[in-house]
Amino acid sequence: MEDFLESSSAAAKTRFHGSQRVHVVMGNESCDLDSIVSSLAMAYFLSRSSSGLRGASLVLPVLNVPRSLFPLRRDAVLLLTESGVATETLVFRDEVDLHRLHGDGRLALTLVDAQSGDAVLQAAAVDVIDHVETVASCVTLVTERILSRAPEILDRQLALLLYGVMVDSVGRTVRDRQVIRLLQTQFPDLPPEGALHAALHAAKFDLSGLSTEQILLQDLVSVAVGGETRIAVSNVYMSLNEFLLRTSLQQELSAACQSHRLDAVVAMTTSFSDQSEEPVRQLAVYSSRPQHRLQISHALLTSRSPALCFSSISCPYKDILAFDLTNAGASRRRLLLLLSRLLSDDTITSSSSSVLHHRRRLQLGADGYGSLEEEEEESWRRAPPPPPMNSLVDGSPLEGGFNQEALLEKFSRMGGGEEEEQRGRRGL
Repeated sequence: MEDFLESSSAAAKTRFHGSQRVHVVMGNESCDLDSIVSSLAMAYFLSRSSSGLRGASLVLPVLNVPRSLFPLRRDAVLLLTESGVATETLVFRDEVDLHRLHGDGRLALTLVDAQSGDAVLQAAAVDVIDHVETVASCVTLVTERILSRAPEILDRQLALLLYGVMVDSVGRTVRDRQVIRLLQTQFPDLPPEGALHAALHAAKFDLSGLSTEQILLQDLVSVAVGGETRIAVSNVYMSLNEFLLRTSLQQELSAACQSHRLDAVVAMTTSFSDQSEEPVRQLAVYSSRPQHRLQISHALLTSRSPALCFSSISCPYKDILAFDLTNAGASRRRLLLLLSRLLSDDTITSSSSSVLHHRRRLQLGADGYGSLEEEEEESWRRAPPPPPMNSLVDGSPLEGGFNQEALLEKFSRMGGGEEEEQRGRRGL
């Protein structure tokens, strides 16, 4: 994988002169660990696939943040370092002009963990890979594709990257656990799940030395509501009490809004109690404008689809509202869905979710989260969007004819060892 990353980053430095067509793989703008590894792994898979280039001469993974912000993703820095991926071989959003490539007709785009995307680049999207409600991480879907179509490219380095994301994901499903077991069987020297999760968890929750703005930028997605109001929703890895006790919090939130041209910031705090392994999630909603605070508060407290179960709690700041979130299954994705519907008549006009709304229909969860309103569903039926090509959204490539024994035997033949085959069978 190192050779692939080195060659693709070297090509990016040339600014793609001439008529070279480029297939970019890019995650969402929060650029969290799942998004980062999904981008790298999917791009590597496409570079080794006969159909992956789609007429392009280069596959390029692009991390969807400026390089200067990458050190804030401390869990990602840890996992990439442990996996032997050098930061200098990575390409960041501020280092490649995707709009110029698209304008020249030389861009094909695959979106992974596609919570957001650039609306201007919609026409270049050839694939959308998003886990929505089916699995805990997009990496699981990417791993399934690799296992089913190109298992020979899976070495320990790539396996460690994929495995690290999955063991650190909250709410793992049967599909997630199945893929984890396959990786553990093929690579028995992978770190124990508990130890790796603890290390990544500690790195993610290590906020020492960071300003409030940097904490928000660690994992932030912004939306433009109705084309006028810009709201950012950030995952903040500390308790609400800790967040509210930060020195000069309200002034720093005000400065962050001015710096990034935001009308409101919603900090979704995540912490863990000693009594439960389930995350404790709470919200701090900041806006200097009373009407925005009231609109967001109304949307949260009256939410029904999705029903996220918010309740208002006291807060010492006049421009900050605080809420408990009693639904353990809630996520930022569901919160964004809620804000987009109740604040803007089901329309998000910014880049942060337009690709999903126009490239494919939102998936329905078994519990009703993500369900479409009748008007929205009818609108979709009247003008159905083209389905994403070669997408993992609609199901697992391992479903149906997938056979674990056959796959492990294939791994063993590639390794050439009877001992590995026996160990793989014992692992099942």
